[in-house]
Amino acid sequence: MRTKRAVEPDTAATSTAVRRLLSELSIEELEPIAVEVIREHRHGLQRAQDLFDALEHNDENRAASEELVRLRQDYLMAMLNLHGKHQLVSLIVAALGYVPDVDGQSPNDSTPH
Repeated sequence: MRTKRAVEPDTAATSTAVRRLLSELSIEELEPIAVEVIREHRHGLQRAQDLFDALEHNDENRAASEELVRLRQDYLMAMLNLHGKHQLVSLIVAALGYVPDVDGQSPNDSTPH
């Protein structure tokens, strides 16, 4: 009989591996990667927000429970992906040493992304 046991993630090993990969890249190679990861993170953030809004709307309207279950699962997956991507953005920006302009917007630009 198999028993369940707690498995602790080794985030230190993951970030060490990512840092090692990034250390092999020049700034010229790293900047476009940073820009792409930031774009993906923003896309994921918008997806999570859209799912959250849909959840609230369906919760208010007492939507069918199957739909709420699906929305909650989709939202949970979006948040898990978002947090993982956030860690990656953080590691890449730290390796780069600055936050690059993304889509013509500087990091100090206050317009919505």
